[in-house]
Amino acid sequence: MVRGYLKRACIAASAVLAFTAASPAEPLTYGAPAKASLDRLLRDVLTWKLTPSISLAIVENGNVVYAGARGSADLEKNVPASAQTRYPTGSIGTLFLAVAVMQLEAKGKLHLDDRVQRYLPALPDASATVRQLLLPREDDANYDVLGAVIERVTEVPLISYLHDHVFEPAGMDHTWFGEPPDWAPLAAGYYEWRDVFGLAALQTGAWNRDCCSFISTATDLARFDSALFRGTLLPAASLHAMQQAFQSSRQAGMLMIGRQGTPSGYVVGNALFMHDRFAIVVLANSAGFPAQAVLDPVLALFYPEAVAASAPSTRETAVDPEIDGLLRPYLATQAEALGSVRTMTLLNSSASEGSTEYRYLVEFRGRTKTAFLVVGSDGKAGGFWLH
Repeated sequence: MVRGYLKRACIAASAVLAFTAASPAEPLTYGAPAKASLDRLLRDVLTWKLTPSISLAIVENGNVVYAGARGSADLEKNVPASAQTRYPTGSIGTLFLAVAVMQLEAKGKLHLDDRVQRYLPALPDASATVRQLLLPREDDANYDVLGAVIERVTEVPLISYLHDHVFEPAGMDHTWFGEPPDWAPLAAGYYEWRDVFGLAALQTGAWNRDCCSFISTATDLARFDSALFRGTLLPAASLHAMQQAFQSSRQAGMLMIGRQGTPSGYVVGNALFMHDRFAIVVLANSAGFPAQAVLDPVLALFYPEAVAASAPSTRETAVDPEIDGLLRPYLATQAEALGSVRTMTLLNSSASEGSTEYRYLVEFRGRTKTAFLVVGSDGKAGGFWLH
């Protein structure tokens, strides 16, 4: 089950951390029990109505050991999700460009401390260095510039270079650049309101961006991670220097690096634990999907000792305790039917005019439910229901 706290995903890169940081515990070896637990987790995510569909892939010791998908890729057309269903990757696509830059740097075709004006003299503001452009930004505009730099240095279209030097070597045969063709099954994007899903507005302009116009599958992204771990795409020194392109945080005492993308109607995440060559890829077709609801139980499955050793005093508070206090009396009314409350985890919150809605994952003694609490601007509870 989801353990009792929620950490917000990083939006900007924190202090640069070394990839060689030791892991506090060895991961559990993947096998049939782990597969059954992961399959059950995907079913639970759908039962909790966190997203219409979810696709999950796991890399352990550099190998893709699990790939699973559940739910509906398109609710209106009744299309089930499968391992071949593609999702827009959003900001995760910046990692492909970062690899390309580091490959060219390793070959001496560009230098990280070169100013961009050396390659794009006509650019209005080209005073930044290549190294500075690698730093993640919320809008990823710097990676659009890096795409142009790659094309200038290689003298080939960006997609041609990425196909030949990133996607093909990594075995990524379900990844596409630009607006997806009709024959590529792309999951529809949704927004969620009180456990009801509606189609999200299409953002056709997003397909024109060099950094974020990719679609892919969880398996392909896991193959990308595997290729990084195995040194297929970059030598170790270049991979170490590329760390500035990742976002970083601590999970269960371990250094996690990666990127999260939030295209309109989707949430996609790629989390890597470099020391163990372990990675988690999650793709969901619902805006606001709480990726931590998957990350926490996966870590608890593979790193039970590390998660157990994570001291409650070091965990970030997910929400004001007063909100928890407003919810508990409502949960107490369910004790006779569901048992006592074991854990409460805030999944997300959404504000509208005059109120804020909080969604929790609540583990009772017998089962897990999704709880919704509406709090008015006066700080008083104005609604509650369970799903």
